[in-house]
Amino acid sequence: MLKRFYFDLVNRDSLIPDTDGIEAADLAEALAQAELALAEMKESGEADSFGCGWELLVRDEAGSVLRKLPIA
Repeated sequence: MLKRFYFDLVNRDSLIPDTDGIEAADLAEALAQAELALAEMKESGEADSFGCGWELLVRDEAGSVLRKLPIA
C-alpha cells in the first residue's frame, strides 16, 4: 500500500510547506524521490536561490519529520 510523504523547504525563519506530497511504497522510495528533487533543484540553479541553512524536510502524513536533507 502506498503512503504519502511531503517535502517541505525550511530554514530557521521560514517554511515552504508541501501541500501535495508524493506517494511512495516506503521511506526509502520517498528519500530517493527527495534526492532526485534536490538534484533537479541544483541542476536548474533553483537551489542557489535558497542559500545557506535551507533544508528539505521529509515528513509523513501524520506530520512527523522523518529526515532532514540540506539543500546547499
